[in-house]
Amino acid sequence: MRYEIEIAPTGHAAMDAAIERASLLASLGDDETLVPLALIARAQADRWRIDDVLRSFGYYDAVVDVQLDGRDPADPLLAETLAAGAGLADLPVKIRIDTGPLYRLAEIRVDDAVPEAVQSAVDLRVGEPAEARRVLSAGTAMLEALREDGFAVAQVPPPQATVDHRTRGMAVRYSVDTGPRVAIGGIEITGLERLREGFVRRRLGLAPGEPYSPSRLELARRDLLASEAVAAARVIPATALDADGRLPLAVEVVERKRRTLRVSGAFASDEGGSLLLGWTHRNLFGGAERLSVHGEIGAIDGTSRDSLNYAAGASLRLPDRGRRDLDLAFDLDAVSESLDAYDRDAVTAGAGLELRLSPRLAVAVGAAVERARIAQDGPAEDFRLLSLPLTLGWDGTDAPQDPRRGLRVEAQLVPVPWVQADGPGDGQAFVRADLSASAYLDLTRLGAAGETQDAAAAADDARAQGELAPAAPRSSTVIAGRLALGRIIGADARAVPADWRLYAGGAGSVRGYPYQSIGPRRASNAPAGGDSLLEGSLELRRRLRGPWGMVAFADAGSVTADGLSDLGAVRVGVGLGVRFHTVIGPLRADVAVPLDPYPGDAPVQLYLGIGEAF
Repeated sequence: MRYEIEIAPTGHAAMDAAIERASLLASLGDDETLVPLALIARAQADRWRIDDVLRSFGYYDAVVDVQLDGRDPADPLLAETLAAGAGLADLPVKIRIDTGPLYRLAEIRVDDAVPEAVQSAVDLRVGEPAEARRVLSAGTAMLEALREDGFAVAQVPPPQATVDHRTRGMAVRYSVDTGPRVAIGGIEITGLERLREGFVRRRLGLAPGEPYSPSRLELARRDLLASEAVAAARVIPATALDADGRLPLAVEVVERKRRTLRVSGAFASDEGGSLLLGWTHRNLFGGAERLSVHGEIGAIDGTSRDSLNYAAGASLRLPDRGRRDLDLAFDLDAVSESLDAYDRDAVTAGAGLELRLSPRLAVAVGAAVERARIAQDGPAEDFRLLSLPLTLGWDGTDAPQDPRRGLRVEAQLVPVPWVQADGPGDGQAFVRADLSASAYLDLTRLGAAGETQDAAAAADDARAQGELAPAAPRSSTVIAGRLALGRIIGADARAVPADWRLYAGGAGSVRGYPYQSIGPRRASNAPAGGDSLLEGSLELRRRLRGPWGMVAFADAGSVTADGLSDLGAVRVGVGLGVRFHTVIGPLRADVAVPLDPYPGDAPVQLYLGIGEAF
């Protein structure tokens, strides 16, 4: 049998949507295999299913009328009549609803044993609609508040609700068994293979005897997950108190694979291709020590390079040195590159401390020495310098590789108090300051209702817990913006080593212009670099059906050698891009056009890579 259903609207949009979801006749649809008795069963079930929806919105005296071809489903002859006409035409099915009056809360009572601070979790007021869903959720909220207040074994049964049809009011009473306030008991850790138990306990930061709190346990779990050596973790409270009246905890840990091999590549028509090979050990000595080694070859088939570029490096990060979230890092890097702006061979060694003040805020301080040979038009110069970088970073975005909302800011101040130059120039001390910020606004989230917002919230929760986020909505629109400022203080730009000057242009800067090409020029018309930089980008990112997406963008930038007061010669590039979204981030292909190219610049630039441009 086939049928055509019509549900008369009640005038309440959210309630109408809930009714349609609850209706079996509406949600299951029809097909050739549907028999009359099954259709009648659906119609009879819809009466009480829809009535439940109406009660959840505060309508306790409603009438739900379901008609199959104008007849009541309870008609004993209906099945025979429907069978006789099966297949002749679509059967008309109509549902009419008389909601009746809206009932309201007349009384709300909570047992006196519940602390007053916890009672405030019952967000109900006399005179409000007697919505069953809110009455039930208030009990759940009170149970969560009790456990957060240390009542780990509290019980809040479903409330006793009494409906008075004469006054059209509801009296609600919550009976609560609070149990005692408890503290954390013994902590048992399982699942460890190579990680030391002492490291796990230090990362958790939980101690027997401290007050029990579910949010405190969740924070400890997330702190443990912040270690790259941990793939998953669960903190499970016991179901009963121990002999001392405390609540034991079980911590289950799943370690990540200790070693990873990473291969990545990128291509830009101005720089050519690059290939990177990296190896990482996430747990070198059992305390989540991370050793990384990488090598990179660049300028592969580059149109503006005379030779290949090479880079290699190693880093060692030692977590929780002396206190939680204080990491000690050592870095060693070597590079040999031939760029339009300069030729450079350099070795850099550094050490630093990074302190995570919160899951989103981190500060780092360090010291590095560099020995470099740099050539720019004239004979090569040898430089030796000491730098003292100070970095402050804030990441309030929802995802590192493909952010949809939030703000990301990084500020870096690098004093270079000692510069020694073995060449025609004299080394001068200077300070380099950089500030970058990017912001993301999800227009789909702002305009969505109900299910889209719920899906976005679920994705945010999953990311916060270190889990694989649910798939994003099929389509979405994100506006992304970036602003970057740079300044060199204390020395003329020409006295600063060429690799420390400021440049703009290229894949991560102003697309459409060759790498480092924007700014002052030398007598050879090659980039000279400057002491002031201003950059900005704006992108409209549209997620299409499936993994595909499109991007429209505009980048702008200016570099000068005369300070911020002369940032007038702004170069602008515009373009379009395609994205293919994967679990590791989007694959990116951008085509950009310079609106004010330099003589000899290509009219179009192509960029391929992994991850968004910013």
